[in-house]
Amino acid sequence: MVERPRLTQRVQAGIQRPVTLVCAPAGSGKTALVATSVERAAWVTLEATEDEPGRLWDAVLTALDLAGAVPPDSALAGLAAPVNDSRDTFMPLLVNALAALPEPVVLVLDDVHVLRSRGCLAQLAFLLLHTPDTLRLVMTARSDPPLPLHVLRVRGRLEEIRATDLAFTRDEAKALLEAHGLTLEDELIEALHTRTEGWGAGLRLAALSLQGRDDPATFVAEFAGDDRVVADYLLAEVLDRQPPKLRAFLLRTSLVDRICGSLADALTGDTHGADTLAMLERTNGFVLGVDGHREWFRYHRLFGKLLRTRAERELHAKLATLHARAARWYAERCAAVEALEHAVLAGEHDLAVEVVAAHWFDLYVRGDAAAVRELLTKVPAERLERDAELSAALACAALDVGDTDSAELHMAHAEQADHPDSRRRRYLETMALAGLGIARLEGDFDAALRAADALLAEAATHAGPEEDGAREALVHAMLGETALWAHDLERAGQELHKAVAGARAHQLDYVAVSALSYLALHDVMLHGPADDQGHGQQAIELAARRGWCKIPQTACAHAALALHAFYDLRPADAAEHLERARGAAARLRRRQLDFVIAHLDARMHGAGGEPKLGIRVLDDYEALHRHHGPPLVYERGAVAAMRARLQIQDGALEEAALTLASVEDDRSMAVTAADARLALASGDPAEAVELLEPAGDQLAMHAVTRVETLVLLAISYHENGEPGRATRALEDALALAEGNRHRWPFLELGRPMEELLRHQIRAGTAHRALVGELLDAFADRAPATRHVAPLLEPLSEREQAILRYLPTALSNREIAAELFVTTNTVKTHLRSIYRKLDVARRREAVERARDLRLLSSRR
Repeated sequence: MVERPRLTQRVQAGIQRPVTLVCAPAGSGKTALVATSVERAAWVTLEATEDEPGRLWDAVLTALDLAGAVPPDSALAGLAAPVNDSRDTFMPLLVNALAALPEPVVLVLDDVHVLRSRGCLAQLAFLLLHTPDTLRLVMTARSDPPLPLHVLRVRGRLEEIRATDLAFTRDEAKALLEAHGLTLEDELIEALHTRTEGWGAGLRLAALSLQGRDDPATFVAEFAGDDRVVADYLLAEVLDRQPPKLRAFLLRTSLVDRICGSLADALTGDTHGADTLAMLERTNGFVLGVDGHREWFRYHRLFGKLLRTRAERELHAKLATLHARAARWYAERCAAVEALEHAVLAGEHDLAVEVVAAHWFDLYVRGDAAAVRELLTKVPAERLERDAELSAALACAALDVGDTDSAELHMAHAEQADHPDSRRRRYLETMALAGLGIARLEGDFDAALRAADALLAEAATHAGPEEDGAREALVHAMLGETALWAHDLERAGQELHKAVAGARAHQLDYVAVSALSYLALHDVMLHGPADDQGHGQQAIELAARRGWCKIPQTACAHAALALHAFYDLRPADAAEHLERARGAAARLRRRQLDFVIAHLDARMHGAGGEPKLGIRVLDDYEALHRHHGPPLVYERGAVAAMRARLQIQDGALEEAALTLASVEDDRSMAVTAADARLALASGDPAEAVELLEPAGDQLAMHAVTRVETLVLLAISYHENGEPGRATRALEDALALAEGNRHRWPFLELGRPMEELLRHQIRAGTAHRALVGELLDAFADRAPATRHVAPLLEPLSEREQAILRYLPTALSNREIAAELFVTTNTVKTHLRSIYRKLDVARRREAVERARDLRLLSSRR
């Protein structure tokens, strides 16, 4: 053990504060540092089995007692760990008992990162925030635990020692080498220290290889070369120095990612696996414990890779047998993914099929369907096709990523294959799950309900309470997604909330990530940016904790966060989340999600003044899904409406009219609003009012859509010469936007809305702060200097005549009467005027004409 006084002093100074956290990756020396720095402490090495409040606090109370910190008359002596602390009474009792101790005690919680349950973390957080003066809490962890560390930092109650602190200095590296009997020249020590960057385990590996060498200079010189070559050379030197029996043990046990005593025995045929692993962990730097009670171990990544390479060469004839042993060991313990992986490597195809069939549902809800699908590509197709249950499982896996073509093929194989009576229940259950998956992709809620009922009914005949709960959580998640795509937001919210609760209760993180992700999109669709997007953040954070940062299920959460940021006028955040959503969705074939991303992407291009790019996004989306069946129920109208909006923005009014004519049977609000925009752009605000007034009275409309409708209606009233109605509609829109922070609908209407907002302040508004915020946003979006581009194509005499009427409140019909022409003639000339002035609507044409001095300035 190397003395490191700078760190010992840090720990000893730290325990003058209530809480000390030593946080760094494995192999950094966290536990050793605390053990050598604290002379007397109650020590708890946390294990996975203690991730339950009762067991955690039982271990803590026992450690305090063994450390001699509990006087006979102390309240701690009679305190028992809670079996079920539903009333949250235990923690206050514990804190009060600790506060009554006659002298301070140091409590060490080693490997606190193994705690993941909400109960343990909540109670530990309580202790952190209410630590009495008599307790000094020291925690070690491989990563920051989800505890209120930020609060402790602000209060000055936390001492932190991180990986950079634990890195060996040059002098400490020298001391470590000397502890291994190595005396090297300063430049060689410097070279080793630079190469390892002070990582303790790396220096220890170097020291092991240097022992007994006569040419340390040559070794160090080669050690400073290419990373991979150096690592392989170093580890080979360590391996070659092991006794033959231990060397054989290392090679055989390297075939699995993690190793424990009984698994080692299965692979080696010996009975001393646990003792050998414990010895290796104590004496070598390349075997690391991965759980609190040191039952499971792993090899250093580089060393493990080297061992597997050697094993493939030296044990080639035995590899299939060894993988088969591993597969059976895992299968007996229901570790299905590992069993399948090794069964495939062993060529044990029957075992692989049986493992998947027996554990399919658990694999599915734990997020392993994609891994199973990938592994089964190595099994001959004819073997898969003759198993009905497996074919049904593969259909579910395909549907999970939206691959309906493969799913239909697998379901056809399932229906044609034989299924023994003993496995009929599992077959029917898996087929019901596949049916639910198809209904989800098609947005067919009624079909989804039927499939869900069939799934739960079939499962009820043989599943236990735990399995029932897991199935219900999955069913609620899939029904919620289906309802979301069917635009039944109320039912979607109900189902998804149930899914999240069930997934958390049964520790189904994969289902929870998916349900939270869709719930985030539900929230922003229903409430706009008023929602705090907690569900989206929870989905992403949970996925990150599980190492699932790029799984497709996070795509919807990122899409929701992008939409939220867009509504809230944070374009940079919106673009970042949209890109992440697109990256995650690339692993899916989910038409609905592609639609959400493309629709928002197109709208953001329009907001950025790039309508042509937005139209191209919609073109690409339609081309991608042209051969994937008919459009979704809402898709055709929504895409046409967005395309028309972009065409209007681009001045292509005739194209916009044709686009909207293609969906004239669609009476959705999106299409109605687009029709109104076209009417405004064509100089016919009366028609826009006629279209929007019925929609504006629909109180059941979602808040987001209602804001957009009222804002558009206000502009229409204003341009139709109805200032009173315009003021009232705008006031209603402001009232809604005050609550849901939906800002963009105001800004996208440009200068006419800016003027209307200024008038609203003069007329008197109950929302002056919001109006001021919006006017500031208009100012931020305006160019610093204004350049008026010249008119490249002059207006005709008739166009100039019509232009003079545009500042008035006359409708197109009234202008036509004044000029003794038809209304259609006026509309035709207006389209030409807008094209030449490079504007999209009547008010913008007036402003542009005034800038060009084609009309007199406002009086």
